[in-house]
Amino acid sequence: MKSLIKEYAFPIIWEALFIVLVILRPVKTLYLFFVFYLVLLVYYRESFSFKEYKRNLKNIKGFWIPVVITAVAAFATYWIKTNLIQTRIFVPDGTYVITWENSYIGEALYAVTIIFLGPIASELYYRKAIMKFDGPVATVVSFLIGLVLCAFGNAYLPLGFAEALLLALPYAVVYLITKNLYVATTVHILFMMYHHIPNVIYDIARISLR
Repeated sequence: MKSLIKEYAFPIIWEALFIVLVILRPVKTLYLFFVFYLVLLVYYRESFSFKEYKRNLKNIKGFWIPVVITAVAAFATYWIKTNLIQTRIFVPDGTYVITWENSYIGEALYAVTIIFLGPIASELYYRKAIMKFDGPVATVVSFLIGLVLCAFGNAYLPLGFAEALLLALPYAVVYLITKNLYVATTVHILFMMYHHIPNVIYDIARISLR
């Protein structure tokens, strides 16, 4: 128990501090998100290997097939969120909103944070670090803890919490099955690229035409 407390004390306290700051300071929160994810990346840097990632890219059966299946699941959960939940439940969701400066630097920092730092840090923390496979009980409990921490890291009200839990489920399940950090990370990055790159391009074009 002491070893678990020591292992999880810093990231959980760091997440709690992040949540408090985002709620109390809802203006230009991009910097808070950037620092939050960056610190997690530095803290868990030894758990991520670009060489291992590169080796995974060559594995069709063990990497790309799970990536495709997980991507389908990720888009399915997003469809459920937008078409079955948000169109029927009209209450505040309490999702932490990223706001930033309307400038080239702001857009670049936003793109790096939301597309790369966020997905990698999330998978390192909520999946790789939290989930343990020391037995059936430990696996189930750590699986649920990872989902709950991930949900709290995205929203503080019940609706947003439930939506974040739903969206995180494909990443947690594929990590549970494959124990491969890079599958979940790849899908997470691709998902964020799909949703945010068009907006970033549009904003940059709009800034250029001012």
